[in-house]
Amino acid sequence: MTKQDRQKLSILIVLLGVLGVTVVFAYRMNEPQTTAAVQVPETKSASTPAAPAADSARIRLDLLEKSDAEAGTAKRNLFQYQQAPPPPPPAPPRGGPPPATFTSAAPPPAVTIPVARPPGPPPPPPITLKYTGFATTTTANGGYTAFIGDDARHYNVTVGEVLMGRFRIAAISDKSVEIEDLEYNRRQTLPLLK
Repeated sequence: MTKQDRQKLSILIVLLGVLGVTVVFAYRMNEPQTTAAVQVPETKSASTPAAPAADSARIRLDLLEKSDAEAGTAKRNLFQYQQAPPPPPPAPPRGGPPPATFTSAAPPPAVTIPVARPPGPPPPPPITLKYTGFATTTTANGGYTAFIGDDARHYNVTVGEVLMGRFRIAAISDKSVEIEDLEYNRRQTLPLLK
């Protein structure tokens, strides 16, 4: 066997090894994933549960439900001010008649809490274009050509053109350009920048 044949044989062995590894990875990627499902045995709840064992860690939902139901915290909105409960009546002094209590005929004044109403729809965003200059045209209809731009682009427009599919040029003068925003159906006047 010549040196060239041995070199070809070693290349063939390396290529067969790469092919084998590729086939194994392709087989593993195409086989469906198996998941193991853990089934929890049903536990019967007793009215008085026994003390938990030292090695068991459980969440006692029965205590959570009972404490919420008794306290009424689930029905209370924590983010609104509540009126304080009335103070308890003073204890009568020992030895002697109880003090006389007076009640007024007028009910206590009602407390009204203003309800915050959601604001209306937000105003449309301002048109960010700038009117940087103009040129007069010598066509039959005359008029101006306005130079309008933003930070990235510049446009040469005349009256009636629609810019960026959204803004229509309504009027051009030597002092300002009136642009109509077709998306929000409003007009804005851009002054000439100096």
